[in-house]
Amino acid sequence: MLNTRFNPGLALIVLVIFLTACASGTYSKTSKRPAVKPGSYVQINHEYQIPNVFARIYFRNGKQTLKGDIDRFTPHCYILTHDIRQAGQPQQMIFPGRFYVTKVIESNDHFGGRTTYAALAFGMFGGPDGPSNVDYQLEMRLSSSEQPGVRALICVKNSTDYLDRRYPSLSEIKIALGDLVTIEAPGQ
Repeated sequence: MLNTRFNPGLALIVLVIFLTACASGTYSKTSKRPAVKPGSYVQINHEYQIPNVFARIYFRNGKQTLKGDIDRFTPHCYILTHDIRQAGQPQQMIFPGRFYVTKVIESNDHFGGRTTYAALAFGMFGGPDGPSNVDYQLEMRLSSSEQPGVRALICVKNSTDYLDRRYPSLSEIKIALGDLVTIEAPGQ
């Protein structure tokens, strides 16, 4: 025979499962739209040499910089190539040119980028605020028939402030890149 009495413990478990299922998603104050949309263009305005054994060059505050000189608390960007040249090989070059943004990917290192509202409500995963430092990354996949070795422009914003957890804005990206690399929205 079926027992129809109310069981508060079971009701709590069902409620937690329901809230977790309904509220799953990224818990941060991020925009619903990325700062750069697919269909945009990235214009590289200068020639750059990629050091051997690396596949990227970095930009911060409108200047090219070395990885070791990046202040992770200041928005910064880097151009990523497909190949890594070994010591002794000719250095890889990136030339001025226009690149089509085929795809935009937002990701972060906040537990794989996904935390549920229910988990935060119960203070799991580092307390109610989550981890103290989170890198929010906006990756723009690039395409150019003239330079197929250039893979992406990636911009990163680190957040230590719970109220400012978001991906880099277009204005922050422009500050990081300066006049070295410019971004043109679709239809401009």
